Amino acid sequence: MPHGFQRLLLIVTTTVTLVACGGGGGGGSSDGSDDSFSVSGRVTIPEFVYVDADTSDTGGTDISPENNSSSVAQRVPNPSIIGGYVSSSSGIYSTGYPYFVDTTDVYLTTLIAGQEVMISAYDADTGLTSITASLYRQADPDIAVDTGVIADNSSVTLTAPDSGNFYIEVINSAGPSTYILNVAGDADIATLAASEDSAEFVPGEAIIQYVPGISATSVADVPLPGYFIERMNDEGTHGLFRFSFTESSGTRQSAGLSSSELREKTLEMIKSLKSRPDILLAEPNYIRKSLEVTPVDPDYHLQWNYPQIGLPAAWEDSNGIGVVIAVIDTGVLLDHPDLSNQLLRNGMSVVGYDFVSSSSSSSDGDGIDSDPSDPGGGSFHGTHVAGIVAAESNSIGGIGVAYKSRIMPIRVLGSNGSGSDADLIQGIRYAAQLSNSSGTLPSKKADVINMSLGGPGYSSSLGQAVIDAIDAGVIVVAAAGNDKTNIPYYPAAYNGVISVSATDLNNQKAHYSNFGSTIDVAAPGGDEFSQIYSTTGDNYNGTVLNSYGFKIGTSMATPHIAGVMALMKQIKNENFESFNSADANSLLQSGDITVDLGEVGRDDIYGYGLISAPKAIQAAGAITFPTISASDSSIVFTNSGTETLILTIPDGVVLDGFNFESEGTASWLTVAESGPMDGTAYNVVVDETGLDLGGSYSGEIVFNYTSTKDPGTGPIVENKTLTIPITLVLVDPSNSPDAGRHYILLTDEDSVVTIQGTPAKDYYQATAVANNGKYTFTITNVPAGKYILNAGSDNDNDGTICDKGEACGFYPFTSQPEVIEITGNRSGLTFATGYSGAVSTSSTAVQVPLEGFPHH
Repeated sequence: MPHGFQRLLLIVTTTVTLVACGGGGGGGSSDGSDDSFSVSGRVTIPEFVYVDADTSDTGGTDISPENNSSSVAQRVPNPSIIGGYVSSSSGIYSTGYPYFVDTTDVYLTTLIAGQEVMISAYDADTGLTSITASLYRQADPDIAVDTGVIADNSSVTLTAPDSGNFYIEVINSAGPSTYILNVAGDADIATLAASEDSAEFVPGEAIIQYVPGISATSVADVPLPGYFIERMNDEGTHGLFRFSFTESSGTRQSAGLSSSELREKTLEMIKSLKSRPDILLAEPNYIRKSLEVTPVDPDYHLQWNYPQIGLPAAWEDSNGIGVVIAVIDTGVLLDHPDLSNQLLRNGMSVVGYDFVSSSSSSSDGDGIDSDPSDPGGGSFHGTHVAGIVAAESNSIGGIGVAYKSRIMPIRVLGSNGSGSDADLIQGIRYAAQLSNSSGTLPSKKADVINMSLGGPGYSSSLGQAVIDAIDAGVIVVAAAGNDKTNIPYYPAAYNGVISVSATDLNNQKAHYSNFGSTIDVAAPGGDEFSQIYSTTGDNYNGTVLNSYGFKIGTSMATPHIAGVMALMKQIKNENFESFNSADANSLLQSGDITVDLGEVGRDDIYGYGLISAPKAIQAAGAITFPTISASDSSIVFTNSGTETLILTIPDGVVLDGFNFESEGTASWLTVAESGPMDGTAYNVVVDETGLDLGGSYSGEIVFNYTSTKDPGTGPIVENKTLTIPITLVLVDPSNSPDAGRHYILLTDEDSVVTIQGTPAKDYYQATAVANNGKYTFTITNVPAGKYILNAGSDNDNDGTICDKGEACGFYPFTSQPEVIEITGNRSGLTFATGYSGAVSTSSTAVQVPLEGFPHH
């Protein structure tokens, strides 16, 4: 099938040199006259993206085998994501392009015990996928330690039984197929780039409200094209409405509407309702999603995120005891050993509720009910978030930010990780001890609401629910989103809500994190190389097992803030002082509870800065032990190198010494005091000698010291430690990132919307190969006009770019393509490509087809 432009699964950074060529059928002047222009820029991909050494995109010649056996295996690092091609036959596609035989690909990489690799395969336009993937130890390449079969465009996961070097073999017994090999990955690779940033909503439904003064009786006298399925106020004039056009024999199919037609019809009906004089409000029932990005590489220090915001020091004075945090999410595994004692209870009963009203996505077979547990149909997102908030300190697994607080689990997201505004509104109202569709109230109101979810699309009804919760004294915290866009995500963007962006291991903006004028504060959300460890579940043979795992995203950053709010709330409670949303926002804006990052003062990346737990509890009134801080909360090296670590040692602290250790077959980490020799400066040196390229290794430096504080009753001395995680990632310098030959297309705007596999009337093209992991391009002879700019690879050589399993990207963002108006030469256009999978994209800026974009 033609390459369909798909939503980017992984935003990558690659620079390519492009050679301009004319449009397919459209052309344009080629004589350099004044009515044509040039368009130039750069395409990027990340360091860990690679391409199969022998794809079918050969320029028309047979494939030259490069990695067809273990003796010539292609070395790839850990982590890495590779786009590949395999076929047991040769022939001609329906597009007229040839494909070639390449039955087997073999890769060599270093894995740690229990680490997974995932292979996802996609057939071309000649038939079904039939691929066998196997894992072999390098020391014993004849016996597979794990094998899986991929059929009908699916995936398989292979697991390393121990640590060492392994071959990964991909064999195809059918026609041409592309595949993505994700070394160390999680099945949900699509969320690595950015979540869907078009505003999704429930087709056939709307949230409507009558103008004030309309009674329930008069409402009944005014015909509406449907009926209320849920009321949101006592008067019955505000609620969730279902349109009657969805009700032909009770199914959408029998109504004769496709999903896109149903969506359009819903918007038409909402527009019609808005024009009625008796309707105050009519809006879509927007879908909000969990805002996680699935982790890739798990071999880092498990709690690097806690010292990054100073939690160990803050825990000396506050642990969140007596504070209730509502986790509004997918539900929580109520019997998890790190969470069961942390749940708010009324007697023996857990205080919480399940507001997922759709039985088709509830996974528990019914609508709303009093059981807020996660039924296990999804990613255990809420369980992971709850663990970051308040996992118990019990020598099992990890620990939560506010590990003595209590969790109120509220389920509003179904098995697919999404939910509607109507359900979310009820969950918020329940947490705030306000009337709601359950007909019940919690025995205790939540002090803090954590919402690691969101999406674009402003809803007045959802905004009112947030206002009501804030007015009830609840501090509301929400995730800013993972689309690396400045488009506001709700509920985070509502006034009064603390909107949280994400940072990585190095206190830099996480690549996926949203930004913009609504960001209030930053917290650790991690990235592919430094994930957040917490509680989770595992679906094993139909049984849900309690476990632990890694995730990344603003979803993970948000509970750090909710937890710190709980630490502050405890201090305020002990001092008999109030602490509400206005207080929290005021302290954020003053800079009293953050460490400034980025531009001085507030900026659109980090808001008012990175949350600081010690500063937060001091601002709340705690008398704390002075602590040592370091210039880096952790250090990541790529191959051998040296870094200087600077300590800040306040009054009341005496440094007693330090030690360091590292994992691996060789001692690669050394630390020595340097500079003024007063205990404040250290050289950290790593040496890769004796270690395997393609692997990653962990170590740490531990500083021991004593700290003294005086609360007014005499000095108190305590022994303390500061731990700095060290990570060494070994990358082969000769193996630079490469996502394959790229075709950069500038397609006429009017032509774009009619492509769908048909050659565009007007497009202009350049081709490029990776140069030191980068692509640069220049397209010449472009007439004035409006265009869409995109790029991608053609690994299966079917003549179109952006198939599943191939690199694809749009300017400026794949999640938000924009029309470029050419009235003169344009330069400096930079955008990213990445490997596409089974996730489609759409844009509020311009509608672009999901498939098409032929090249030549």
